[in-house]
Amino acid sequence: MLPSPRKAEGPLALAFSMLTQVSSAHISPAMPRRNPGGQLRSILAVLTLASVLGADRAEAGRRAFLFAYDSEIVPEGDVELEQWWWSESRIQPSADRLNARAALYWIWSAPVIGLSNHLELALPFQIVASGNSTALQTFSAEAVYRFFSREKDGGFQPLVRVSYHQAVSSRSAPSSIEANLVLTYGKPSELHLAVNAGATFSLPWPENLARPVTGSFGGGVSYPLPGGEFRLSAELLAEVQSSPSMPSTPSMPSAFPRYFAGGAFSWTRGRIWITAGTMVGLTGLSSASPPFIPRLLWAVAL
Repeated sequence: MLPSPRKAEGPLALAFSMLTQVSSAHISPAMPRRNPGGQLRSILAVLTLASVLGADRAEAGRRAFLFAYDSEIVPEGDVELEQWWWSESRIQPSADRLNARAALYWIWSAPVIGLSNHLELALPFQIVASGNSTALQTFSAEAVYRFFSREKDGGFQPLVRVSYHQAVSSRSAPSSIEANLVLTYGKPSELHLAVNAGATFSLPWPENLARPVTGSFGGGVSYPLPGGEFRLSAELLAEVQSSPSMPSTPSMPSAFPRYFAGGAFSWTRGRIWITAGTMVGLTGLSSASPPFIPRLLWAVAL
């Protein structure tokens, strides 16, 4: 059933008007009905136009950064399917690099649910792989609370993120609780700054793994390109650990501290956003830093 002309607005009103003209032209009694294929093509063209024009009215919980958390959240009542793909390059053995290891790869995937204009919930699982193994690493629950409504996106925006990660096997990292404090400044459509501080507290399972506390500190700056669909960003990341490094496993970095700098390119249109870039390990500050961490993040609002 077509929407009422009184209820259609903006691009949908234009599409409705075009579709009405197309339909009336083909059902005129004086016109021979010799081209049903043309009528179908006209209707499909109008519907395609409506979907393209109408997509600009939707918003997604965009991310302009690779690792730094931002203050944008999914709108209330919406659900996103979000994925992160990334890898850490191989660490070559050398006299000052005793933590040599093969390259590692991860996939993080989750439905992200907008519970309100302040609260977002994600239910992800994470897969880790190396050159000779692939394993399910964790199941998680992540809650994000934004102190001010998502409709107020200017000025300072504080946000807290708390997550629980359940390890699947003894080959995984230990189960953990993670907490992050995020502070941003500026609208996403302008010069935008983000600062993060977080800590991950290891839990007693699996029993055979060390249980350190890991801290992370970072931030970034992003700026939109003309047109508003594309953004460029640059960010810094530091990771430290409170106890001696954990034994090397196929799913965990083998040494700390780690320092990185990098940048990303992001694109948003309608219900889709994509962010891609790489972090570069500052190996001069710490030989434990992998040389490169390329990362791809994307999401589509369902």
